Amino acid sequence: MRLPGSAGGRRFGSPLRVDAALLLVVLLWASTFTLFKVAWREVDPVAFTGLRFGAMVLLGLGLLAASPSRVPLRREDLPALLASGLTGYFVYQMGFILGLDRTSAVATAVLIATSPIWSVLFAWALGRERPSRTQLAGVAAGFAGVAVFLGAWGAFGSATWGDLLSLMAAAAFGAYGVINQGLVRRYSGVQLMAFGLLSGGLLVALVGVPAMVHQDWGAVSGTSWLILAYAIVGPVYLAYVLWNWAIKRRGIARTVVYGFFTPVVAATLAVVWLHEPLHPEQVAGAVLVLAGLAISRLPGRRPVPAATAGNGRGNGREGNGTAR
Repeated sequence: MRLPGSAGGRRFGSPLRVDAALLLVVLLWASTFTLFKVAWREVDPVAFTGLRFGAMVLLGLGLLAASPSRVPLRREDLPALLASGLTGYFVYQMGFILGLDRTSAVATAVLIATSPIWSVLFAWALGRERPSRTQLAGVAAGFAGVAVFLGAWGAFGSATWGDLLSLMAAAAFGAYGVINQGLVRRYSGVQLMAFGLLSGGLLVALVGVPAMVHQDWGAVSGTSWLILAYAIVGPVYLAYVLWNWAIKRRGIARTVVYGFFTPVVAATLAVVWLHEPLHPEQVAGAVLVLAGLAISRLPGRRPVPAATAGNGRGNGREGNGTAR
């Protein structure tokens, strides 16, 4: 699978293609909040997710078999590949699905939106990259915008198991991006998806088997089947490939801030499709999110790996692994 920006256009085309890919990821993820709720009126959430990931495992293996760009699997990468699948697929997906089913959509959207914070913190703690003050300011402004947009403070009056599961999902996806930062330099997006689906996605499918057995599939409408088909290809397979590619091109700190767009776009889609009202504080929050994205893109001191910070040695590359 060839991805946009893989060759040529380094100064102009590639940055625009990365931005376009990340905005598409945001749209794919944001749509799930509305579409999944529609499908779950007829399908048990765990059955829906189990069938979805069972089909995705087959899709991932089929695309891997047809891919001409496979590289040999390194034995030393097995622990990281296993951790990638468990965090990005099993823990994140089960936390998201069960959390959304057990708490309000507002609380889930806000808590899931904290995944960029977790990514930056994990990357910093593990010495993968040290974010600049500008990037940290962009992350802070973006999260503040999410909170204002969704009226977050009212959602935390009393924590529920759904809230905790959603927060766990956010932390898992944040860890997933950091784990994959090294893997994307050696393996293609198709390979990473196949490995992740085998280790984490297959577990999701197995957990969903009892719910799938008890589900009355004959009563499921065509609309819900279409949503399921879209969920197999779009929000995970295509979105994850593009997300990993963007991390490879731009690094953690400048990629994960786009995650703040997801709840904003999700709410906008709800206004358009479900005719929900839009309040002034939500407009103000959207402006803050855009400001956070803009701040994170401002030129400034480049982040350097923690292992080399302060020793006066440079290698001509940004600490986030993106060659310029």
